[in-house]
Amino acid sequence: MKQLLLLIAFLSLPFASAFAQVIEELDEMPPQQIQLEVYYKLIEEKGKFGLADYDGKIVVPARYTSVEYKGYEPYIRVELDGKFGLMDTEQKLLLPIRYSKLEVFFQRTDVYYAEYQEEGKRKTDIITETGSSILPTGAVLQGYHGAEIMVNINGKDALIEGESGAYLHKPIYDSVDSQGPRYWVCLNGKCGFIDKKTHEVLVPLIYDDKYTYFRNGLVILVLKGKAGVMDEQGNIVIPFEYEKISSGSDNKIFNVRNTSQKEALFTAEGKQFTAWYDYITDDISKQFYYYRQDPPSGDVYKFGYVDKSGKDITGPVFDRPVMFYASDDCIELKKDGQTVYLTNEGKIRKNCK
Repeated sequence: MKQLLLLIAFLSLPFASAFAQVIEELDEMPPQQIQLEVYYKLIEEKGKFGLADYDGKIVVPARYTSVEYKGYEPYIRVELDGKFGLMDTEQKLLLPIRYSKLEVFFQRTDVYYAEYQEEGKRKTDIITETGSSILPTGAVLQGYHGAEIMVNINGKDALIEGESGAYLHKPIYDSVDSQGPRYWVCLNGKCGFIDKKTHEVLVPLIYDDKYTYFRNGLVILVLKGKAGVMDEQGNIVIPFEYEKISSGSDNKIFNVRNTSQKEALFTAEGKQFTAWYDYITDDISKQFYYYRQDPPSGDVYKFGYVDKSGKDITGPVFDRPVMFYASDDCIELKKDGQTVYLTNEGKIRKNCK
């Protein structure tokens, strides 16, 4: 196969230097990626499909619900009534038509992610064209992210590198979650972060099994039931003394709830920049944040707005809140049942401008 591919490359390259470069590049390629790209045409008979080459030779008989083939893959996936199997170009069925899903695993062209039923239970695996699993003995597939295969072995999570099959992380922890350059690992109900390459502990395993992903170099963690924020160096940005902390997708503004069930906004540097309210929005893309002031028993809620610096620009005077987008000139609000407008300058007016 490699010699055929080199021949095609030679015929298409007019210069010897270019030909030498192709040889060098092919020598560096993994064997499963060196494939002669072949094109077949779809054929149909009585509502069933197959493949033929451009000389008319039948490659796959027209007896299948669908045929899936990419020119650089060595084998052809065939479907019959919702079940998939694997066939070679000589019409030999390599994998029986029993799989509810059969797709090429990541960038490999020689192994497949498979889903099937066995003894009435749904099974998942990563298999070769012979049906043998590439996973360690006794491993249960949990899923995969890119080339990282997540498995569970005797109740412990492990990670396997999909190209070589080598362990990225051995079955030591109760759970392992891949996250950028680090793993979130848990053991006996306590969790922390370790480095992917060195497995050095970056954040000690003392935190509750609740966290958000590192974003903007920060992560929200829970320690002994209290929420806080930590940076990538393990420094505490917001102390672990709050009931709940949440944030937008970029971790630049944090909504913090205290033990009195009041909320305030904090910066990514850990500085509180609004007063405590019964509720406050935290979407940094908006012009103003609105807050809710809970009334004495029997009264209705009132809402107000603060600007990006945290200054209260209205007081709790509005009947209902309206989101103020940065592109708005003003928004229409109700104050004691009367229509008023809040401008993008933070002024309450009877008209928009």
